[in-house]
Amino acid sequence: MITRLTTAEAKRLQKTLESKLKDLLSYSIVHDELRIDPESEQLERIQSQSDRDIVVQRLNLDTRLIREVRTAIVRIKNDAYGFCSECGEPIPVKRLNAIPWASSCLDCQSRIETFKAA
Repeated sequence: MITRLTTAEAKRLQKTLESKLKDLLSYSIVHDELRIDPESEQLERIQSQSDRDIVVQRLNLDTRLIREVRTAIVRIKNDAYGFCSECGEPIPVKRLNAIPWASSCLDCQSRIETFKAA
């Protein structure tokens, strides 16, 4: 049986989420990493484009994580945190300790990932 988060656990996880959000927001990518010098050699331009693509992917992942962390913080404030956004069942505390921004239980997350992969 899965039990609901205690108030103390929710507060501890909220602090963890707020710290993670602060770290994510303070991280700044140097704009030079996104720039491609049009006068460089073709091989250098290809490498620069590849490096730029990696930086853009990282920005996309960070943006998604920021959104998930902010949503989790709002869910704590609205007393919706700790419950699966898909089925409404409690999310195990063990899962929330591992991934505090998790909004789905393992079963629903597995279905979501299977659906996305199809």
